[in-house]
Amino acid sequence: MSMKKPYQTADVGTETTAQNGSRRGIALLLLLLISLLALLRSSYTISTYYNSSSDDIKSSSIVIPPVANDSTSISAKTTSETHQIISSESLPIYLIDTSNINHTNIAASAWGDIAPHWNRTAQFSNLLSLANNVSSLPNQYNNNFNSKKRRQIILIHCGPKVGSTTLRKACKENLRRTCPQINSTAYTNEWERRGGAPAGYFGGDTLISVMNECVDTYYFCVKQITAMDLLPSAMITTADESDVVNTTAGMTQNVEYIHLFPFRNYNDWVRSAIKQSYDRGGEQDCLRVMKLWDGGKCKHYAMEIDIRKYSRVDLDRFQDGIVRRMNKLKERGGEEEHTFLLYLHRDLQRVMELVSTTYQMPMLPGTGAKLKGERPEGTCNESLVEQYHECFSDELMEFRWDLPENQLHKG
Repeated sequence: MSMKKPYQTADVGTETTAQNGSRRGIALLLLLLISLLALLRSSYTISTYYNSSSDDIKSSSIVIPPVANDSTSISAKTTSETHQIISSESLPIYLIDTSNINHTNIAASAWGDIAPHWNRTAQFSNLLSLANNVSSLPNQYNNNFNSKKRRQIILIHCGPKVGSTTLRKACKENLRRTCPQINSTAYTNEWERRGGAPAGYFGGDTLISVMNECVDTYYFCVKQITAMDLLPSAMITTADESDVVNTTAGMTQNVEYIHLFPFRNYNDWVRSAIKQSYDRGGEQDCLRVMKLWDGGKCKHYAMEIDIRKYSRVDLDRFQDGIVRRMNKLKERGGEEEHTFLLYLHRDLQRVMELVSTTYQMPMLPGTGAKLKGERPEGTCNESLVEQYHECFSDELMEFRWDLPENQLHKG
């Protein structure tokens, strides 16, 4: 016995014309209601997107487009633009790739993407693989004819065993040539004079004074400065924090800071820094370092082999301070711009050529020199390398600057 489908009549021919008309009317009415509901839903979705997404975008962290050869450069600003900084993790980092002898490539990533992979064994090529190619370094502000041209200051962050000797000499000679009114004796401290460093090398009020006085100088070499080193001490000690922020906004609104940080493989850097102790004082200096680390004491050494002076640790500390500073400026309606560049330390000359071309400023003379290119034979015992790693290398990825023993005393 066959079963009838639900709602199927036994004899279609028995339906009346009135019934057919009634059903057609109901069907048309239902179709009309469905279309109306779909239209209302679409209108609500579009309205919701445009009413809310602008605020979401303004408060979002920086997004690096996951597209190779992207033509859009991203810079860190405290404005309400779509690439506004709100966290260290989203801070744009530009990596300068000089592996092609005929062409310098530029790639962009975020600090939060690079930092977890910058470990003991990481090579520069590993970090490049995490970034996306871009056409150029960010220079949008000065390309905007409707805006007042910013003063662009290149801050070259120096550290041991990444070309700092060459850079100190280059910056010192450049400052003497471009800013002859600076009296080096009056503007340098004991440590800067002893190390042959330029005025302002260790930051503080001296750096601010030199930058303000030397308006025709583009390049300033610095060592382990903090975000607060870009503020005069009178502003730091003011009773009202808002005074600091407001004054800073007025002082820096027409300045763009371009920060250069060198990369060197960590394990390679450790060996080179330990060898520097041997080069300076032979086995006696090696023994002096060993006594600082024996028996689990693990005290920081004042010279080269100090984890606090390694580029990854220094950059992590500095960028965190800059992001905090920029967010405070934004809360008061201020504005400041910072661009961070990361380069392989041995490719300094080509990096400086790129910076000079991009920002249309004179080349920094002397960066092609290799002042410590040839070093004497010999180094400390291999056990000292192992002892260093046991003391400090576990801290590389999450260095605790807040601990008293890790506080940095400049000099």
